[in-house]
Amino acid sequence: MAKKIIILLLSITVCVLAFFLFKGRNSKPRDVQVDISSEIISIKEVAEWEFLTVDMEEFEDTVIPRKIISDDQFARIYRGTARLGVDMKDAAENWVSTSHDTVRIMLPAIRILDEDIIDDTQTRTFCENGKITPAIKTALYERARRDMRRRALSKENLSAARENAQVQFTYMFRSMGFKTVLFE
Repeated sequence: MAKKIIILLLSITVCVLAFFLFKGRNSKPRDVQVDISSEIISIKEVAEWEFLTVDMEEFEDTVIPRKIISDDQFARIYRGTARLGVDMKDAAENWVSTSHDTVRIMLPAIRILDEDIIDDTQTRTFCENGKITPAIKTALYERARRDMRRRALSKENLSAARENAQVQFTYMFRSMGFKTVLFE
């Protein structure tokens, strides 16, 4: 009698397992819908996302010829840092769209996040002879800032920052459950 009960229980267990295995194989794949509205709001609220930091040094000098005695000379090395990234305040209203397990992202253009590139505490004057006016110093400062800005926004730096942005956003959205992350 005990043998019959054990055989009956084993038969029922095998039938139940077979049913679930068979049902699992023949069921249609389910579409994955991910609700990320709160995460999208959080990402946009962070505002500035930095993806590349460029430390720079710029040499600027000027010589003002004088007829009497010697020429006026002024030379400085300006040091600074440009932070490249995106400001999500610049993002379009529909910067992200989802479909099942795919997300499409339209990031704003990479730009310098802080226009104060030059670090005045790291700027060094190593030649100042003669009469150097504040206007001359300001002109050299602006020239150094313009040159640093131009170098920071080189094709290589913009490309590296864009690639870093795509990598970081891909990791972020995959961790939210998306399998495919596309950038436009």
